[in-house]
Amino acid sequence: MILSTSVQQGLLIGLICVWGAVWHAPTQAQNLTYTPTPSNPVGRAPQAIATGDFNGDGYGDLVTANGTSDDVAVLLGNGNGTFRSAVSFGVGKIPLALVAEDMDKDGVLDLVLALSGSDQVVVLKGDGKGLFQKLSKQAAGKGATFLAVHDLNGDGWSDVVAINSGRFGSYPPFNLSLMMNDGKGRLEEPVTFEDKRGKDLFPTGALVGEFTGDNLIDLAVTWSQPSWSSANGLVSILKNSGDGTFQVFQDLKPGFTLSAIQGADIDHNGLVDVAVTSLYADTVRILLQQKPGVFRMLDPMKVGFAPVGVEIQDINQDDELDLVVVNRDSNSLSLFVGDGTGSFTTVGHFGVGATPAAVVVQDFDQDSLPDLATASTNVDGVSVLLSGGGGIPLPSISTDALLFEQDESFTSSPQASSQPVRFSNIGLGLLRIDRIEISGTSAGAFTIIDNTCEGITLHTGESCSMQVAYTSPDSGTHHAMLIIQDNASGSPRHVVLKGLIKG
Repeated sequence: MILSTSVQQGLLIGLICVWGAVWHAPTQAQNLTYTPTPSNPVGRAPQAIATGDFNGDGYGDLVTANGTSDDVAVLLGNGNGTFRSAVSFGVGKIPLALVAEDMDKDGVLDLVLALSGSDQVVVLKGDGKGLFQKLSKQAAGKGATFLAVHDLNGDGWSDVVAINSGRFGSYPPFNLSLMMNDGKGRLEEPVTFEDKRGKDLFPTGALVGEFTGDNLIDLAVTWSQPSWSSANGLVSILKNSGDGTFQVFQDLKPGFTLSAIQGADIDHNGLVDVAVTSLYADTVRILLQQKPGVFRMLDPMKVGFAPVGVEIQDINQDDELDLVVVNRDSNSLSLFVGDGTGSFTTVGHFGVGATPAAVVVQDFDQDSLPDLATASTNVDGVSVLLSGGGGIPLPSISTDALLFEQDESFTSSPQASSQPVRFSNIGLGLLRIDRIEISGTSAGAFTIIDNTCEGITLHTGESCSMQVAYTSPDSGTHHAMLIIQDNASGSPRHVVLKGLIKG
């Protein structure tokens, strides 16, 4: 049965009431419509987020670095804007930065992590199935907090720049560690760059690009004072010497307390332009590179409270680059559409999970429109905004546990000893059921019968059912799990099975 439009609208209102702050009605601004989805749980206090296809199925996946639980969480995408339950594994003390990159050139994405608690950078090798194992680790400076990954020396292998801010300006010395790839995905001993000009600044981010006109990859580094609230901010252009070292080329002063930096050719002149966020001024500012090393600073643009990240992408599919700014203290994203000249128009602020730390842009639901995902520190989850008005599935299962009790003399048929499980789609997208099985130490004591769910797709309001029978010939207690794999967030789903034969 497919529900009528009026019934579907009523159902959506009900879901909004149930999810409260997690779910809001679709928001539209200048032809940009975003549909929030339920939060995806990850580890404790996610600080960074990256996206890529980690298991080779063609769908966008997510991974977070979780600063309090000392792990990373991988969320494999279902291709419809929802994700499977997170798979987490420990990586080391206080991971604060994360980049997905093919470090060993095997065609599979790896992960590069900055471990602030152990002053290290770790490379995790991807296995192509969504899992990772340690490939390399290298000492960085004190309190590694940010990363940039790029081929710095022109050998075709991705190198790493670690930003060592001593946990945000608390424990000097403050510097950059430049670690070259050894040609096998491992990192060599770092070369350190430290600003020794007595400015009492610590680095907050780095952008890799060509800024001096010599066709060598340079760095643009943001700096702020250790108090963070001090009225000081600096962008240093570091010129590549060609041997893996860098020298100060020039300084720019685009704002106070610079917290994030990103770059792209915004005005189509073939040069990398720069966007920087100012934490306590609540602004983002564009620096247009007019010719190598010459920048024109545009007026700052107001965003939400305490911007901590910025992405430059074409979010409205007009072939011009736009801005997405993540605002930590207002729990929001600020979006600006660009006209290709360096000018931007605000299109609104969109609510996400509490205390967002970072944002990525990716098409998660295969509709050719970029979606947005944030790591939300204070809710230990990932918030996803799906572009467009498409709905997502939401499963409802009739029970989370089945208990069977029988006398030893019970010899009736499996049908007589069975109990029902009903599976429904109360969301607005198609719910596909991929696999149903029983697993566990006593899986053989249970049987699925009268199954109308296997391999079907449920529209909004539709249901299917199955019976689970307890048929063990042995006395005692038996435990197992009914597992249902589907294409909605949080899959797979589990129903605990317990059977007791009393003798």
